[in-house]
Amino acid sequence: MQRRVTAVCLVIGMLAALSACGRSGNGSSTPTSTGTSAPGGSTTGLANGQFGSMSEPVCGPAPASGSTGTTVNAGATSGPNVLGVTPTAIRVGTISDPGFAGYPGLDQELFDASDVFVSWCNSVGGINGHKIQLDKLDAKVLEYKTTITTACGQDFALVGGGGVLDSTGETDRLSCLLPNFPGYVLSAEARGSDLEVQATNGGSNTQVSFGLANYLQEKFPDAGQAVGYITGNVATTVTNKNQYQEAGATLGWKTVYDDQYNSTGEPTWLPFAQGIKDKGVKGLYFVGSAANMAKLLNALGQIDYKLDWVASSENMYDPALIPQGGADLDVNNVYINDTTTPFLSTEVPAIPQYEQLFDQYLPNGLKNASLGLNSFAAWLLFAQSAKACGDTITRACVYDNAIHTTSFDGGGLSAQTNPSLPEAATPCFVPVVADSKGFTVINWNANDGPYNCDPANVMKLTGDYGTSTKLSDVGKSLSDLN
Repeated sequence: MQRRVTAVCLVIGMLAALSACGRSGNGSSTPTSTGTSAPGGSTTGLANGQFGSMSEPVCGPAPASGSTGTTVNAGATSGPNVLGVTPTAIRVGTISDPGFAGYPGLDQELFDASDVFVSWCNSVGGINGHKIQLDKLDAKVLEYKTTITTACGQDFALVGGGGVLDSTGETDRLSCLLPNFPGYVLSAEARGSDLEVQATNGGSNTQVSFGLANYLQEKFPDAGQAVGYITGNVATTVTNKNQYQEAGATLGWKTVYDDQYNSTGEPTWLPFAQGIKDKGVKGLYFVGSAANMAKLLNALGQIDYKLDWVASSENMYDPALIPQGGADLDVNNVYINDTTTPFLSTEVPAIPQYEQLFDQYLPNGLKNASLGLNSFAAWLLFAQSAKACGDTITRACVYDNAIHTTSFDGGGLSAQTNPSLPEAATPCFVPVVADSKGFTVINWNANDGPYNCDPANVMKLTGDYGTSTKLSDVGKSLSDLN
């Protein structure tokens, strides 16, 4: 589970990256991403509502026959009307945590990517002529449950967001039958839950995508005999760490150091650095934010201790890591298990298109934070699924289209995934390394564009990491969705 995404870090350095979903429906056509290149990521494609390798437009005007949809009273979840949908608009919420006092700006990129998508999509006609009305819902980490209550009363769906404490809102979300197309999920309760469709690498309670471990094992074969793990002292992040620790054990890695830091902040990281040195750690897996990673690297530099490798999830692909880590990144390089397309991969048309849209609609936004790619991909899947509903956009139709999508890569923004399988982790990843000059993509046995898609990159778990929330847990079923 990865926070900020990647892994799941709560209040802090968390990372998010995990996701999943699935179910059946009304027989609507099944939209899929073919992976065939559209005319080179040109501005013509964007002007037509196309993106990246998605040859069919996801945004545009209403179909010739017009579009149905009537205003519904706040709080209604059934009947002939559709909450959040009018003949000309569709109201959608995005959750993030930038207002968290302990980490101002946390996951701001989820809001930024959502702003950019909505501005672009509305500029070419919206979704079947419905202009998107975006509600940016700041959960501030500790207010996730309240935020879900707000969304239940006004929004058609949640798209492109995520919250560190997503476990606190899952039963409420399912009780009001609110679909979710997350940018990331973190907790066991949220991973693979019902009415949730994940466009990017899914968070799972039963497997992890950890191709980076195979790379590190090949490059540093001796380091596996002295591996350390460190995470924030929050249940969800500890679970995330435990999953990767089990995955490492399947390769024969031996844990010599296992520690937790205060997720609300540490006055000094020197005790952790000294503990790592005392245990003779050679490889360290870090669950947390770029800021906290940098502080630990700085502390290791102060005591002059060098690791063979430091590994983390894709949320570490954050421009903030470079200036904060500084020269200490040249001593202890950080390797990233990236399941979104690296920004350096400009040969993939989706990347320059994504950056172009930021330059046009939000030039001061967080353009190069990888979690934004997750968010944008979620919006693409949502819009594709809603467009396929034609004249009548309903939750049942949109969800059914999405959950029957068997192949999706956000037009090239991410590794190929199967949204129809709840908790399925992608085997595809790109190794990325950070030093004081920036990030570098490592071409390691790539067999699908920049990605290494060896099935061995998915590691199955045997431990008990919790269960996802189901409609039956709240006395509901898929037949209640309208």
